[in-house]
Amino acid sequence: MERESFFDNLSEFDLGSEKLLELKRVLPEVFSDGKLDFEKLRALTGQDEQSDNNKNYYGLYFPGKQEAKALARVESPFTLEYVDNSIGGGKTKNTSNVENLLNDKSSNIYIEGDNLEVLKILKRSYKQKIKCIYIDPPYNTGNDFIYNDTFAISETDFKKQTNQLTDDNKKLVTNTKANGSYHTNWLKMMMPRLMLARELLTDDGVIFISIDDNEQANLKLLCDEVFGEECVDVMIWNKEAEGSSGTLKQVATTRKVHEYIICAYKNYEITNFHKIHEALKGRENEFQTANLAVNSDREQVNHPNYFTITNLHGEKFTHQWKWNKETIDNLIKENLIYWGSDGHKQPRLIIPTDERRTTYLLSILNYGGTTIGRKDFELIMGNNIEFSYPKPIILLKKIIETSTEKDSLVLDFFSGSGTTAHAVMQLNAEDGGNRKFIMVQLPEECKEDSEAFKAGFKNICEIGKERIRRAAKKICEETGNSPLTPELFESDKVCAKKREPESFKVFRVCQSNFVSYTATRGQDEEALQNVLLEFEKYTDRVTQDATIEKILVQIILSKGFALDCSICKLSEFSKNTVFKIFDAQREGSSSSELLVCLDKKIFDDTTKRLELLDNQKFICFGKAIDDTTYARLLDKGSIEVV
Repeated sequence: MERESFFDNLSEFDLGSEKLLELKRVLPEVFSDGKLDFEKLRALTGQDEQSDNNKNYYGLYFPGKQEAKALARVESPFTLEYVDNSIGGGKTKNTSNVENLLNDKSSNIYIEGDNLEVLKILKRSYKQKIKCIYIDPPYNTGNDFIYNDTFAISETDFKKQTNQLTDDNKKLVTNTKANGSYHTNWLKMMMPRLMLARELLTDDGVIFISIDDNEQANLKLLCDEVFGEECVDVMIWNKEAEGSSGTLKQVATTRKVHEYIICAYKNYEITNFHKIHEALKGRENEFQTANLAVNSDREQVNHPNYFTITNLHGEKFTHQWKWNKETIDNLIKENLIYWGSDGHKQPRLIIPTDERRTTYLLSILNYGGTTIGRKDFELIMGNNIEFSYPKPIILLKKIIETSTEKDSLVLDFFSGSGTTAHAVMQLNAEDGGNRKFIMVQLPEECKEDSEAFKAGFKNICEIGKERIRRAAKKICEETGNSPLTPELFESDKVCAKKREPESFKVFRVCQSNFVSYTATRGQDEEALQNVLLEFEKYTDRVTQDATIEKILVQIILSKGFALDCSICKLSEFSKNTVFKIFDAQREGSSSSELLVCLDKKIFDDTTKRLELLDNQKFICFGKAIDDTTYARLLDKGSIEVV
């Protein structure tokens, strides 16, 4: 009997094939014998039949552009492994790492590793799930570092790169202005990451990218291509809005006090920003009111907004109002209705000039500055640890406030010192939100002579995680809402989970736990054949250093479950350990729950007790069951073997 295998669809999820499937659904007539017919596509869309090389069109060109696009379509040969929880519910003494994973209730995520690989890994689980992305990539000043991407690397090279062992194998390389490929290298680094980022955004999602003059023009054109010209705006950030750094550079023309934030929308037509809370500077204590009622000569008794408002004294005022009853009731609750100096007059609208005032974000952003960003960092980490130009919390708060809902997911895949995570937590504390964050950062080593290294921080990730820990603790002290004590599952059977908004799970990029062609991509034919011969020595297609928690995480990701999904052991099975994986975000899907057993043998008692619902799938090792047992399990419902 042919079994449905976990490996059958392990490598099918790539951007190219996904786009083809989408095109086939919309335009099936441009496919012949299952393949895209470009002539039919050009004819149907009214395009000429000249090759792209002969077309005269405006756009961004750089050497290696097609290869950079291809990078986004190449499936990652890696996965993620769980490290710990960096605030509460993490590693404890005398517990295994799988127990730590099960007990970790955090909903925020911190990932250590190359962000290109991470974005690929996250595609299944977070496609169209991210409401807001903010990144502060290398500015390409000539001294910065950029990512040295390749199409494929060997296992040995991967280990060297992720561990940052030698100068020759570091993932980061210097890109000097003397380099003939100065702009090209940077653009090749950015293009695949932006293509993947767009896939992760919700339909009304948006990405904000900080940049300076070195690459702003090129980045604008790159975003025009990836997102569409009509979906890209440019904002200016005054980086000395609240005071200069105190160091005046000698210049021959103008002294630059600005940077840019490029804003790219997934779909501009359906994206609506929220007004942000912002006091009117210098006029915070002014008292302003406006008419709440429509002018009497324009009143309509039959209008829906014609109703009675009663003040605290029981006095009634019946008019047609400018807003509906629900809105006015909320204004009353927010103390934004003025009843006159004696409290008995016809109600008027209070126009606040303090922090209650709301306004749309302006295209010129006067929030914080480089000096404020540095002070924000030092307030948490002290003034001995060096970190170059961290962004101010106020800037990130305004961006997140205007572009997200209170339960949105925020991603930063150049997370650096962790300002984005800090801003998410601070904003949640201020407006009662439950936004969650995913931070991604390459563990670039700290120099041994740096103060950070002397303070015990080996790489940037250690600095970023510690900042988030300390910021969370400070927010807890200020609000009295501690995230440090995780709550237990309410029930093993339903895996109900209380989330910890200010704690975070830590993952890092690692090798795939499954021996397959995907895990050996990039090797020559002889090396590949040797690996395939070795394949038979492995049990159930897993690598020798694979562990239960590693395999669970890879299954979670490959099946499109979020990294903060619920995992628990089911108590009704005594002879086998069966894990239940549940993700509320997947409710209504064909397999919103997984039951996973990674024991070497599935006992008859487990087979008898197992009852699968329509939305559940059972996953186990292929060698743990014979064909008879597989047939019995298949009768129970959806089965898949690893």
